[in-house]
Order: sequence, then structure tokens, then C-alpha cells
Amino acid sequence: MSIISYLRVSTSEQTVQNQRQAIIAGGWQVDKEFADEAVSGTTNANHRTGWSACLAYVREGDTLVVYALDRLGRSTVDVLTQIALLSERGIRLVILKQGFDTDTPAGKLALTMFAAFAEFEHGIRKERQIEGITRARAEGKYQGRKPKLSAEQQAELRQRYNANENRSELARQFGIDRATVHRYCNTVA
Repeated sequence: MSIISYLRVSTSEQTVQNQRQAIIAGGWQVDKEFADEAVSGTTNANHRTGWSACLAYVREGDTLVVYALDRLGRSTVDVLTQIALLSERGIRLVILKQGFDTDTPAGKLALTMFAAFAEFEHGIRKERQIEGITRARAEGKYQGRKPKLSAEQQAELRQRYNANENRSELARQFGIDRATVHRYCNTVA
């Protein structure tokens, strides 16, 4: 039975050192550590290689220590999926910051409730962000992302696209990807 820790930070400006120190301060003697740095809470295994390696490593009877609930994922469904997966495999999960331990019924209940509240808060924050963007657009302060190509470049791209030039070559020459070539050439100018 091993004690494993999983650490994650979302941006390159952050470091996992604070999480590591909190786990040590909590009295956990970690046998193996896994980390993802500058990675969002996505469940895509291509982005969370540390999490994928952690899941491949942990075995029945092991304890997985995570600093905070939001290190497991971004949504209630994702977090609960990860918790269920660990539980089915007989892996104890300890969330330090919130004081949860899946070895106890109260810990399981509290963990589920906090995951739901975290997703609710994220939804409210997203609504406020959308409202702010809508207001800024109405006031002419928010223009969105600048187009990758000028109007002249778009016209040239459409002309060459309609002349059946190679799409990959067009993408390379204009410094965009094939999907962008398709998007520019299949919309009304």
C-alpha cells in the first residue's frame, strides 16, 4: 500500500511547490508523486499526462493525496467520474484543503456536495463573463479576436482556393491551418 500524490497547476507562472509542501505539512510520507504543470483541468489524457500516469500507477489499497478538489477536474461530472473510478479500483482519496477522505461515508458525501457547488460557482462566473462581454460589445469596447488574415489576404485566399490550389500549401503559405483555410473559404465575404 503506497501513498501517491497528484499535483496540478494551470499556468506556467504557477508552481506545484506549494501543493507539495502542504501535503508534507499534512503528515503524508509520499512514495510517488505525479504532476501536471501549465495544464487546465481537462480530462483529455493528451493534456494531463501526469494524471494519466498516476491512474496507471495506483493500485488497490493505495492512498491518493491531492491538495484541493479542483485539482481533479473542472466540472462536477468530471470530478465525480474521477472519484468513482478511484473508488471502484479500491483506491482511497484524500483531499487535503477541504479535509475529505473517501474512507469515510461523511467524506464521500461532503466531496460530492462540494464538487456540485464548485460547478455551480463556475457556471455563475461564466454567466457573468458572458454578460460583461455582451455589455462591452454593445458599448463598442470588445471587438473579439483580430482576424488572422487581412481582407485582402482573405480575398486572395478565396480566389486561390476556388482555383483548386492545394489546401495544405495554401495553409502553409498564409501561415494558418487547413481548418482556417476551410473556414475563410466557405463563408460569405
